[in-house]
Amino acid sequence: MVAASIEGSMNRNLRLYLWYALLFHALFWLPIFFLYFTSVLSLTDALRLEAIYFLAVVIFEVPSGYFSDALGRRRTMLLACSCLIAAYVLFFFGSSFGVFAIAQVLLAGGIAFNSGTETAMLYESLDSVGRADEYADREAAVTRNLFLGSAVAALAGGAIAMIEIRLAYVLSFLSG
Repeated sequence: MVAASIEGSMNRNLRLYLWYALLFHALFWLPIFFLYFTSVLSLTDALRLEAIYFLAVVIFEVPSGYFSDALGRRRTMLLACSCLIAAYVLFFFGSSFGVFAIAQVLLAGGIAFNSGTETAMLYESLDSVGRADEYADREAAVTRNLFLGSAVAALAGGAIAMIEIRLAYVLSFLSG
């Protein structure tokens, strides 16, 4: 009974993985974020925000692996999505360097906590149902679809930003 439940859960993971990856990586804000930052802040502050983001990614990368192993893949992926959603809300409503800096840290946390966790979850799900040999093909197909999805999200984010630049963050929030 327990084995059937676990197998059902792992098969569900495999069905949802592509959708999770597509929605997580739908970065509608990507083509407009720097324009948005410089429309609200000085160029110097916009560049500082980028430094904060990259520093935060470095700081979060190692603990994210520990969280993924200790707390589980699902919880870590939920934490990653929660960080992104909070970041998108702050980006949409923010108007100061401090708010954007917090949003950048949350964005970095979301991306770092997802990094490696989603592919580990895919492998473990495949392995638990005796299909680990499918990993490379499945990951390649997901990556191919992510490139296409990211391109569509970037085009949509740029298009919606022509109406109101912050709306790209609304689309990202919705995909989160």
